[in-house]
Order: sequence, then structure tokens, then C-alpha cells
Amino acid sequence: MSNKRAPFAGLAFSVALGCVTALACVLAPRPAQAIPIFAQRYDMKCSACHSVLPELNQFGNEFRNRGYRLDGVPRHGTTVVALREQIGYTPTPTDGTTRKTVPAGIVLGALEVGRVEAFVHETLGSEGSSSSLFLGYLAVRDAHSGVLYRAGLVELPLVHSPAQRNDTLTTYGYEGTLVGLNDLTLATPRWGLEAERDVGVARVAGTVSFGNATGSAYGGKPVTTGRNEGFAAPEFGIFARVPITDDIRVGFDGLAGTRAITVTGAPRFTDSYHRAGVSLDARRGRLELLAQQWWGRDENADGAGGLIDSTGGFVRVRWRLGAHAFVGLREDGAAAPAATRTLLWYAETHVTPHARLLIQQHRPIPGGPTSLEAALTIGAPWPRGR
Repeated sequence: MSNKRAPFAGLAFSVALGCVTALACVLAPRPAQAIPIFAQRYDMKCSACHSVLPELNQFGNEFRNRGYRLDGVPRHGTTVVALREQIGYTPTPTDGTTRKTVPAGIVLGALEVGRVEAFVHETLGSEGSSSSLFLGYLAVRDAHSGVLYRAGLVELPLVHSPAQRNDTLTTYGYEGTLVGLNDLTLATPRWGLEAERDVGVARVAGTVSFGNATGSAYGGKPVTTGRNEGFAAPEFGIFARVPITDDIRVGFDGLAGTRAITVTGAPRFTDSYHRAGVSLDARRGRLELLAQQWWGRDENADGAGGLIDSTGGFVRVRWRLGAHAFVGLREDGAAAPAATRTLLWYAETHVTPHARLLIQQHRPIPGGPTSLEAALTIGAPWPRGR
């Protein structure tokens, strides 16, 4: 949601920040339990894998890296489907209505089929959109080589999850940037293959993509663009995460592909593009720093043979208030070629074992209308779970 609030920006900013900090401090001691598909399977609390749901902690990321498997651990329970409902609120709607509260939901499913894990993220839609598949893939880990394979509709293995496990309502920096008429962003799930494994101390992944999803993780009103797009050739990606010390990790990412674009009333054209990024992930006590910078080049994103360079990224600082709450500050920036910068203050915490409350304020830089937003995200297991 992107909504504007103008007249009392300074006052709203101060009040929002104070309320956010106080709320997070009060609610910080809540225990973490999320959607218990995997927790029930292995008879664990969801806090084993999650900090503030749906974000994963270190153990949760390792569990995902192993294809959601714990070899040698007995399996329990029968839950294979769960519902996640997100109720968003904004004081100033921008869609021309007076609707300040927007419900949106997704269905998550996970099922073991021998050594293969089947995972589904189905959007139930919101604001007039229909349900659609957002993620859906088969994953298997080869125990001998340590390679984890995924096939289907997958997220790119970025330095953080841009949609499914995001900690705000706002896409990070360059990850949602459109370049010219090329509507493929870094946050868009791809139809394709992914393979990743540990190489020495580093985690390295490679992707090859043949198509992409449309829509968002929680749905949203469809937008008519007047153009059709797809891959003219497979997109290839390489992603590496390298620890320097126990508390510092650097990353290197690269993508290359060719987009086929047809605009109504004009002939089809192709756009060859490249993306390259570097990242830094550092921690000290309860303080966390995550930063990334991207550079891109499109050979023909305007359909007229014009070369378009793009750049952008983010810097995020978070302070953890116990294990299951934090306050954060993030600056996003992108230029493709017009430049935008925004500042985001936010806080989130568990308010019940299966619910997360998020409050954020979005502020343009150097100035302009701000937006104050909130969302309650609830995980509901079916048919049972802790």
C-alpha cells in the first residue's frame, strides 16, 4: 500500500515514532509461534525457526537450506495447510475510496512426497483481485552433494525474502524498480530452476528462469498496463553469501536475461538486461545492519533502442527488543533514471502466539507527504497445531 498524508507531516512523524517505540517495548516479551506446518511435523515450537513471524532466524534459514528436513528426527502431526490473513490499515486511502482497512489472505501448504518437499503459496486476493499462485515449487536436497534443488515458481535467493518473509509493507529499495517498459523486478517470483549449496564457508545459488508470476503476495487490484511481457530467452542468475566473521557477511548477486515486450498498437521488441548487486549483513549484540546496492543496464527498455542505466538499494538498521520484537529504520533509493529516496520508520512484535502487529511510517526524502500504515498478520493452522 502506498498512501499519502500531507498537512501535519511533522506532527504525525513524531507521534507515530513515539507510539511505535512504546508499543514495541510493551509487547516485546510475547513468545513466537507462527504457522505450525513444520513445527507440528517435528514437534517443535515455531519460535525454533521464527523471530517475528514470518521472518526466519538462523536456525530457520538453515532448516530451509536443508529443504525443510531434519534427518533422523521423528515426524509428528498431519497439518499440511495453513491460512495467513493480513489486515492492513491506512488513515488516507489513495484508491479513491474511503476504505481504510484492507483484508488480504494467503493459503500456505507443505507436503512431503518421499524425499521431495512440495510447497505452495496461494494468494486469496484483495481489492478486487482474484486468487492466484504466488509461489509453488518442489524442493529436494541431495544428501551426498549437499545441493538443494527447487523447481517451479520460486523467489530469487536475495539477501532477504522480498515478499513472503518481508518485515514491512514496502518493497526494499531497488527490488521493486521498473526500468522503462520492462516490468520484471527483483521481487517478482520466477518460473524456473534453482540450485544452491555450501562452497567452503560460502552459500552459493544459481537460477535459470523461463517465466514469471504476476501480482503480489497478498493480491491487489489489477493494473492495466497495455502491454504483454515474457522472457525472450532464459534468465540466468548467480548469488553468493560469504561470511567474513561470525557477525559480518558480504554478498554478490548477478542477473542477465532478455525480455520480450509488446505494447498495444506497436510491434514486439526485446530488451536485454543485466543486474549486479553487493550486500553487507552485520550484527553486534541487538543491533543489526543490512545494506545492498544494485546496478542495472537495459539495452532497449523503451522500445526505441535507448540504453537505460538504473541503480538503487537500501540501508536498514534494526534494534531487537528481546527475541520477538524490534524497531527499525530503513532508507530506500532507486533511479531508473529518475531518482527517488524514502525513509521508513517501523516496529513490529508478536501480540499473540500466532499474530504479528506492524506499524510503519513512509517519508519521502528530502520532503513531501508521509503515510502512516499498520497491519495485523495472523497465522491460522488447519486442522490443528500449536
